[in-house]
Amino acid sequence: MKTLRSAWMLAGAVLAAGAAFGQGLDLSGYWQSGRQQDAGLGTAAGEMLDFGGIPVSEAGRLYALAWTASRLSLRQHQCTGYVNPYLFIAPDNFRFWEERDPTSQKLIAIRLHTGAATPNRTIWMDGRPHPPEYALHTWGGFSTGKYEGNVLTVYTTHMKRGQIRGNGVAQSDQAHVMEHFIRHGDRITYFSVLTDPVDLDVPLVKTSELTRVPNDPGGWASPCDDGEVILHLPNDRVPSFLWGQHPFLHEFSDKHKVPLLGALGGPATVYPEFMAKLKDPAAADAAANQELTPAPGPPQASRAIDPDPHDGEIHILPVQGNIYMLVGDGGNIAVQAGKDEGTLIVDAGAGRLSEKVVAAIRTLSDKPIQFIVNTSYHSDHTGGNLKLRAAGFDEDFGAPGSRFANAFVDAGMGATIIAHQNVENRLSAPTGQAAPMPEDGWPTDTYTEGRRRKIHNDEAVEIFWEPNAVTDGDSIVQFRRSDVIATGDIFNTTGYPFIDVKAGGSVKGEIEALNNILDRTVSRRQEGGTLIIPGYGRLCDEWEVTEYRDMMVIIRDRVQAMISKGATLQQVLAARVSADYDARFGANTGSWTTQVFIEAVYTSLQQVPGQGGLRK
Repeated sequence: MKTLRSAWMLAGAVLAAGAAFGQGLDLSGYWQSGRQQDAGLGTAAGEMLDFGGIPVSEAGRLYALAWTASRLSLRQHQCTGYVNPYLFIAPDNFRFWEERDPTSQKLIAIRLHTGAATPNRTIWMDGRPHPPEYALHTWGGFSTGKYEGNVLTVYTTHMKRGQIRGNGVAQSDQAHVMEHFIRHGDRITYFSVLTDPVDLDVPLVKTSELTRVPNDPGGWASPCDDGEVILHLPNDRVPSFLWGQHPFLHEFSDKHKVPLLGALGGPATVYPEFMAKLKDPAAADAAANQELTPAPGPPQASRAIDPDPHDGEIHILPVQGNIYMLVGDGGNIAVQAGKDEGTLIVDAGAGRLSEKVVAAIRTLSDKPIQFIVNTSYHSDHTGGNLKLRAAGFDEDFGAPGSRFANAFVDAGMGATIIAHQNVENRLSAPTGQAAPMPEDGWPTDTYTEGRRRKIHNDEAVEIFWEPNAVTDGDSIVQFRRSDVIATGDIFNTTGYPFIDVKAGGSVKGEIEALNNILDRTVSRRQEGGTLIIPGYGRLCDEWEVTEYRDMMVIIRDRVQAMISKGATLQQVLAARVSADYDARFGANTGSWTTQVFIEAVYTSLQQVPGQGGLRK
């Protein structure tokens, strides 16, 4: 930790020096990026296989070794933004301005606009807290700052998954960064400390320089719309390199006479003692070869923070339009609240906190729960069916004077539960067998193909069947005016998808379902637009679904490549084919471990196409 201690000592010295130069700081005006400690990178991208000096974790290195610039040809990758601190390493123009209270003139925020592929960034200066873990992430993240003499210190969380270098070295959505903007007249020294529990083993310290310019340099508009780069490209294809088969593996090291071990990065490359490891070329090459593929051993458990507080309470997060997300009772619950009609909810949670769920919904609308949509039969989404149904009322069927009143046994006895027919099939049971749920919790309004649609609370609501994804009865729900999609277990931010092979799930269907979601989303520079409520985890938009789709395709391709060579399940498990994603989504305990997930992928790839569908 010698280098890190030195970095913090340097930061302390700079801050102390800043305080000595006087109080107060104003960054307002126009700035351009200048020198940086990795000046040889030019555009901050770096050359292929140049990871040296970055303390990448095993997951971070393996992700970069699989990455290829061809991935930028995919629609969802053409207009991505920049995260911090990469934004300040890349050459760009910057404009800062202050937002102050019009009466008190108290500083509320510092705003930042760049000429690059990033929406405006806000640094809040009024002491407000950071959002909960289940809140939306953005390219700029959520930043809070304070002045310390001529230094602005900023703490940023809630950033999207981005890049550390533009050559495949990634920065996960679990990262946070401490930034110091240190002004010296017409220069700003930008000093950042990036902590990323997924893709880095120790924090990464970077510096760069901004230079003030007297006039508007222009070049602020950076429009971008995705388009067709490669015609007829299948949407289940994501370019990547198989580990150990990178065609340009030695290009950088041979060109610059850098040992491959040094080019591959890692915590050791940060420290001067690393040079001793390069004195024996044969030993260095052997060590480098070991880093090209996952190390033997069990899968790594996730290092990610669970967005669910697990505090026994139900938490309400406004999404957009009249849609809300409830967190706390197993799977997420989406709520459409209206003034004239009853509430429509997507999924009912696990049922452990149903009374609190009902109470939370009543704070959003004084109308009863009218419709409950089940996205699957799994208990973490249907466990609350009984209590939430009983707490609701469907006035379309039960109101006095309705032509349907008393037309069937449960008319007017609670909310109507809507789902694909296979959900009812699995929640009920064949004659003579015990059903997993009492009849009052079964769906009574089912559909069998395509979609179920309705207008509710003056909004078009479409329920689409996603056959053979997680199960054979999965649905996604799109609220068209609010521009929100609830995905159920097809997409979640806390782990790998629960592909229930015995219930008709498959990796092929899962990928198709994720692409179907992406076919219905829009965004501006992969931010905002259509918002996504996952089955578990934090609120998202199109970019996170894109990354999840990419992951599933890449893992599928690796498993399929091994199956094509005759590999057994045990050989596939031993290869740790998901090692670059395990630190973010993996699990070694519980019912859905990484190994169980890989087994489901392996098994479904060997199934006869077309299995699943409607149960007989």
